[in-house]
Amino acid sequence: MRESNIRLNTREKAVVLFAFAFIFLALFIPLWQIGENHSLEMKISYDELALAELKDEERRVRLAMAAEDAESERALVLSSIVNDRDTLKVGNQK
Repeated sequence: MRESNIRLNTREKAVVLFAFAFIFLALFIPLWQIGENHSLEMKISYDELALAELKDEERRVRLAMAAEDAESERALVLSSIVNDRDTLKVGNQK
């Protein structure tokens, strides 16, 4: 059997090294982009869900505030009616 020795000078070694690095990057970058895109899609999905929950909570708070305002207005009207009636009683007693 005959042994073949490959002898490369420094420049040829550098070219081979850069070729391997280029091939590695050409394979790695698309895989990295796929992973990054998936990660961002998951984050968008999570953020959309959180936004929907916040909108629902805002709607519930607004409804509660409207109900509280309506109750306060009702109490104010009733208080005004009672005060007017008491004023009329006091005025009639004189």
